[in-house]
This record gives sequence, structure tokens and C-alpha cells, in this order.
Amino acid sequence: MQRRFVVLENGMQMHYRRAGDGPPVLLLHPSPQSSAFSVPMAQRLAKNFTAICVDTPGYGLSDRLSGEPSKPELQDYVAPLRMFLDALGIARAALYGNATGAEIAQLFAHDHPERVAVCMLDTAGHKEDADLDAMLDGYFPDVTPRRDGGHLLTHWDMVRSLALFSPWHHDLAANRLHVDLPSPEALHRAMLDYLRAGKNYAAAYRPAFYTAKHRLISRVRVPATLMRWAGKPDLSEVDALIARGLPPNFTVLHAGPSVEERQAANERYLLEHWRPSGVRTPSPPPQTVHDAPRLQSTMIELEGGAVHALEHRGGEGRLLLGLHGASSSARTLSRQFAPLVAARPLLLPDLPGFGASETRAELHHSPAAHAVIVADILSHRGVESVDVVGEEFGAAVALELAALRPGLVRNLWSWHVRTIDTAYRDAWLREADVSIAPRWDGAHLVTAWGIVRDRQLFSPWFERRATNVIARDGALDPVNLDAAVFDLLQAGDAWRDASRQLLDYFFERSLEARVAALGIPHRALGDGPLGPALLQSHL
Repeated sequence: MQRRFVVLENGMQMHYRRAGDGPPVLLLHPSPQSSAFSVPMAQRLAKNFTAICVDTPGYGLSDRLSGEPSKPELQDYVAPLRMFLDALGIARAALYGNATGAEIAQLFAHDHPERVAVCMLDTAGHKEDADLDAMLDGYFPDVTPRRDGGHLLTHWDMVRSLALFSPWHHDLAANRLHVDLPSPEALHRAMLDYLRAGKNYAAAYRPAFYTAKHRLISRVRVPATLMRWAGKPDLSEVDALIARGLPPNFTVLHAGPSVEERQAANERYLLEHWRPSGVRTPSPPPQTVHDAPRLQSTMIELEGGAVHALEHRGGEGRLLLGLHGASSSARTLSRQFAPLVAARPLLLPDLPGFGASETRAELHHSPAAHAVIVADILSHRGVESVDVVGEEFGAAVALELAALRPGLVRNLWSWHVRTIDTAYRDAWLREADVSIAPRWDGAHLVTAWGIVRDRQLFSPWFERRATNVIARDGALDPVNLDAAVFDLLQAGDAWRDASRQLLDYFFERSLEARVAALGIPHRALGDGPLGPALLQSHL
């Protein structure tokens, strides 16, 4: 499945996934989830259709709504969807929407009926206003980052309880859903979408509840279907919507309770109603970066999977490559590079298994293995020489890159690299070698928050003694801690594997010895923040 970004006419970037060939089908996800939610359906449809899963604005990797309205309405999501189809050269498509996505699909079908072949609605129902007000009391808790990390457990409770109760915050026996609880890994993936959306997770989620479903349906004039699947937790709400009367252009699509049965029913409907002869989806447009002087997202499609990167193609001089550490990402590293956006071309990739890049199950998280991938990225870009800033694990990757492709790395700046002696190595293996793999109780979130917090307090973070206290001004910033813990949770135990590899790498041979053997100009930038002045003075 391809992953790409497209720049809309208003300058927004939207991220999407694409698979298959044939008539286009656009899949709209529930909020606050992302296009990843739609992947199983897209993979099934790809046999006969071009399935396109898009991150709606403010979710997944798509930009927020232009102008960032403080209280957006669902109508605000229609124009970006129209611009998205325009950017892809798609004149007409089938729409499949789930929950919030179903409501956006209906609004779009009303405003642009000429662009919609069929409109398919899943997880849509009717609830009386009085019942709705009672249900939503406490439904959207405040998840503003807290210094104790408590907002992480709030997210986890929401995601976990959504699979157990309807509504999620009414944990009465009468509200219990008799379904299997998803695995900790599946819950974790869903929670990452919540965390990525941040405190604005309810931007489209909240107004979706207050939209009158029967009025929306009455405005849809294109061929449409309403999914009614047995075992749906709120099936009575679907039946209430049906009872109010559906327009003649609507059919009710019945399906069994399993995901397989629902997917099969949707596929059959599309095969019957969206098979125009000779219709093919245009090839995806080349990924472009807007002219604005800022780092923007791109997907670099390599043989082993897509790599997400932030880049700026303007400026002068040699490309500056930023390689993040084992618990970081391009997004976090980009804050240090912001002052250079107007001056130099920049490329900050998420190493596979980190940030928004795809995971490679077979990847050995060694500096050498990642150097091969970085070399592929640069070859894909046609880069013949590069300056590199390497953070911790990224510095080791840069060294291996220089050894792999002599003459490619012209200058190296290392950051957050420390000497690995026997005492440090033994202490790390004893105190820091911990797993943050997802757990049923969410304890991995507490572990991750503790690691990130203590990195701000002690050096090294796992030796929590008075002699190791970091001198600092002011209080810990929960927002910065939240961003760092998000990076760590995205990486999961890839962080642990890469950290082990880094430990051995610099224990076997010091940074200074490796640089001397390569003969490339090098400057160590220490452990503190890079800061604008430091970056500008050295680069």
C-alpha cells in the first residue's frame, strides 16, 4: 500500500494511503483515528477498485484545518475533501464513511453530488437530543498534558473502554459490550492516533454527535446505503434512524456481526453499483513540497516500505541531513532545525520503526542496517554529498553511512553522544534495559513517561542520584514531555533494540576513534539543547 502526501490549493498537506486499480473508492475514518483504521477494508477492495484512505484534517499526518478554527463544524471538512480529490485528479468516486467519516461523506455528497457515485454509511444512527446530552456528559475528558503523565492513562482508559462499554464512560452492566477486547498492541495503535491529535482530538469528534443524522440523510440525493450489522452495540440507534424513514435513494445493507461479513457486504454493494466501464483512477501525482519556508512532510517509497521525512528544498548549499536518536523522531528533531529553514536545504527522515515511517519486521536495528536505508533515501533523491547532524543513535548511523559510501558525508556534527565505558554499560544493562511493549493495564505508558521525565532531571537518566542531577531553570514542560513520550511510544521496543546496539557500538570503539579512521571533519555538540545560535554558528 502506497503512502503519500499531497499539497492542496490552500497550502494544506494531506496524507493518504492508496492501493489497487480501478474505479476510485474514498474511505473516511472515524475521529480521532486516522487512515490506518481503513486499511483492512482498503486491502480487500484493492482487488477491484482503487482504494484511497485519507487522514482528515487534524488527524493522522494531515495538517489541521486552514485557519485552525477554535470550534470547527463538520461542514469545515468538506472543502478540504473537495480540494483533495482535485489534487488527485479524481472527478468522481464512491464514498465510504465510518462514524464521523460517514457524516462528512453525507455533507460532501450533498454539496458535490456530481463528484459522488455512491455514498456508503457505516456506524450511523439516531439519538434524541435529551439522551445525547446525558450521554455526552463526561464523554470528552480534558487530555491537556500533565506533569505527572496522567493524561496518558486518560487516553488509555478511553480507548480501552470504547471496546467494552457504550458509551465508554458508563461502565454499567447494561452498557457492557459482549465482544472480545482487542489486543494490547491494537489498543496501543489506536491510542497513538489519540495522542497525535492531542488536546484537539475532539475537533471533529464532538460536532459529529450533535449533527442531526436524519436531516443529513434527507439531503443526500446520490445512490446511498446504510450499514446495519448484527451485533452492533448501538443497533437500536440505527433502527431508530431507519424508522424515521429513509429517502428512496437509500438501501439498508445487512451484514453479520464479524468484520469479515461487514467487509464482504460492502464489497458486494460496490461491485453491483460502481463498475463503470473503463473507469480508472489517475496515477498519483508526484509528491510536491509547498513553496512556504517551512519543513513539510513527504513519503519516500523504498522497496522495504515507505519512509516518512520532513524536508525543505529551498536555501543554498549542500543538503543538511538530520538523523534522530533512538527515542526521538524527525518531528522532535525539527524544532532544533527551524532556524535553518530559510538558509539551507534540509532532510530529516524518520528511521524505519520510528516516527511515522513504516516498521520493517526483519530489520536489525543496528547503525549499519539503518545506514543502508539512509543511503537508499539519498540515492532516491539523487544526493551525492551531504552534511549530517546525528543525534545519539543517528550519529552512529551517520558514521556507518560515511563508511558505506566514501565521499558522501562531507561534515559530521554529533549530538548527545557519550563515552561508553564498562561502568556505564553495566549500569545501563542493569537499570535502563526495560521494555515499553504495550500492556493490558497501560503500565507501559507510566514506564515511558518516567524515562522521558527523568531524562530532564538526571544524567544519565537511570542513575537517579544527587550527583547526577541536571542543573536547570524553571519547571518541567508537560507539552515537551508529551511530545518526547509520543516519540518513545511510537518506537516501542525498537527504542530498546536500537539503544542496545548503540551501547555495543560505542563500547567497542569510541566516537573519536571511528571519526579518525574515516577522516571526515567532525564537531561534537555536547548534551545540551542545540539552540538556534549553536546551529547557526557551526553550520
